[in-house]
Amino acid sequence: MSQRRGERAPLLPDPPHRPPVAAIPSRALSRAHVWGAGLLAAALVACAAAVTGAAAPRGADAPIDHIIVLLLENRSFDHLFGTYPGATGLGEYSGKQADPGGVTYPTLPQPIGRGTEPDPRFPADLPNAPFAMLRFVGPYDQTGIPVHTFYHMQRQYGAGADGTPMGKWVAEGTSGGASMGYFDRAASPVQWRLADEFVLLDHYFQGIHGGSFANHFYLISATLARYREAPERYRAQLAADGSVVRDGEVDPDGYVVNNLDPPYAPQRVPEILTTPQTVPTIADRLDAAGVTWRWYAAGWGAGADAVSNGLVPHHNPFQYVKRIMETPEGRGHIRDASEFVVALRAGGLPSVAFVKPHWKDNAHPWWSTVGAGDRWIGEMVRAIMASRYWPRVAVVITYDEGGGWFDHVPPPVVDRFGLGTRVPALVVSPYARRGLIARGRYDHASILKLIEWRFGLEPLTERDRRAAAFLEAFDFSRPPRPPAARP
Repeated sequence: MSQRRGERAPLLPDPPHRPPVAAIPSRALSRAHVWGAGLLAAALVACAAAVTGAAAPRGADAPIDHIIVLLLENRSFDHLFGTYPGATGLGEYSGKQADPGGVTYPTLPQPIGRGTEPDPRFPADLPNAPFAMLRFVGPYDQTGIPVHTFYHMQRQYGAGADGTPMGKWVAEGTSGGASMGYFDRAASPVQWRLADEFVLLDHYFQGIHGGSFANHFYLISATLARYREAPERYRAQLAADGSVVRDGEVDPDGYVVNNLDPPYAPQRVPEILTTPQTVPTIADRLDAAGVTWRWYAAGWGAGADAVSNGLVPHHNPFQYVKRIMETPEGRGHIRDASEFVVALRAGGLPSVAFVKPHWKDNAHPWWSTVGAGDRWIGEMVRAIMASRYWPRVAVVITYDEGGGWFDHVPPPVVDRFGLGTRVPALVVSPYARRGLIARGRYDHASILKLIEWRFGLEPLTERDRRAAAFLEAFDFSRPPRPPAARP
């Protein structure tokens, strides 16, 4: 269902250490059932038919030659769009947060800043409810970073004393009441304007509970990276009931559920996944079909200085893949983000392009801001609209994961790894419907599904096989729309 409506940067700073917490029961499943039930593939056609009254066209017949994914960092749907008119937002939430003992907080704990101390910009007596961040900080003001690891995040979904889900967000966090803050149109004017003019997906979820690496790798493979040989110091330990005895980057079955840097240089931290990954990725499908693709990452062109020039290695998933990193042809698919705009202007844009901004512009709390991410999106969309490619392009704008910011919608359970928190997602295209709020259930595997649908590719795992492409966002029966003005 749908509803209308120049200077060299310093090394990326490390966020503060986050202590381990217990997790909800997470019992190991057999390998045959790891990628369990999700949306039926038939939903791909059904969603489109619900809007258009007719079946979607075959992918090969769609007037889309280029799919571009702009991928930012660590913001939940409610955090950026919770007050967007008509969306499934904060107006539907009336729950209260409960403390670790299960008692409702009289007021939210004072938000924690970029460290471990209370942030003096916020009062110590905020009501126990989501609150407007712009009352206390601006869109370009840096904030602390809420905890958002694999086991933490699942605990946050628990009910409060009033029985309302998502009531343990504060108690299972490490940032006081900060994670209950949200922004509105004034902080993200570009994204809200794009929602007005194009399509907002308001039930789009991160694929995997927790943080960045797992979701980036999932975006290219529809699965998690494996590290069966992980040292003991990286491994989580679970009790018989599934609760966490010791948190870690790798779960007991060898799946990498939190962040480790790649086996290939450049790296930022000494915690490294030393085993190159060999599972099939979307790159294998595209290469076999002769479809061009690139992963554009800011800083990559600087080589050994890539991190100081904008690269975040654990946001660069093909840097973990053996076939890509150990052949000149493979490495040639990873390019500096500056080359993306050059390709738009001069020609040479691949059929599939993933684009990652400089860490200062990726919206990640601690080192970037909501305002910086919104500005970058505006710059990229303006360049796309001004290019020769606009008449036959589909742009997907989304965030890798929710970053620990509150969202009131409990994620659907498809297996023990996800889905995770709802995140913002926009579809911008000359064939996108105007002002549509798309209600279908999607996640990062839906991007893979869209690519597979358009270019006739086989799925990678059960996750993308069962996912739905967001075809309800498009109307291919009309001529392409001209570019829209941005704020």
